[in-house]
Amino acid sequence: MATTRATTAEAAAVEPPTGAPPTDTVTPTITHYQQVAAEFMAALDEIAKIIPKLEAAHVSTANLVRSRLNVPNEFLATVTAAVEQTPELQAVNKLNVNDARDTLQFLDAFRPVRDKVDAFAKNLKHTMDSRKATLATQSLQVYDIAKGVARDPNSATVAALVANMKRDLGRRGRPKTPAALKKVVPAPGIGVPTPRLLPTVDHEGAGS
Repeated sequence: MATTRATTAEAAAVEPPTGAPPTDTVTPTITHYQQVAAEFMAALDEIAKIIPKLEAAHVSTANLVRSRLNVPNEFLATVTAAVEQTPELQAVNKLNVNDARDTLQFLDAFRPVRDKVDAFAKNLKHTMDSRKATLATQSLQVYDIAKGVARDPNSATVAALVANMKRDLGRRGRPKTPAALKKVVPAPGIGVPTPRLLPTVDHEGAGS
């Protein structure tokens, strides 16, 4: 009986209004890599919460931050120690010693973390670029072979596929050929000195 009531309730929940056409819910297919990427980004968000007072980059402060990055940490530590030891420097109220030491400890502790994150980002980019390069090499080889096959009058289907490949490849995706590379070599007189020709020597006249 309970099952019947539940089924009826579910049917009532999804039943469209009177006179309205039924709607089909389209659920997009999630690939395996999309799922892995989503899990990684969720884990990364959780890791980011560990870092205290993580600041988001903003264009309004980017120039000021960039202009101070060349100041050595040793100088910062020396100034902090000087303020800590000198009441006169404390009186100007320009530097809080506790905040300064907290920043120095933060910089020292998270420098290797930043190095590791940068290395990971480079490795991830290289992995993506390398896999694309491998597939691109294979695809270009297939394209060249298909163009040869398409010359056969009996291969109309392949010719149509080659046309699609050519359309999507465009001019930007085509690799440089030896003939194309020769076109970009500067000619004499345009940034390249013209070769000097040595005068010919008349050996017969010289010997007489």
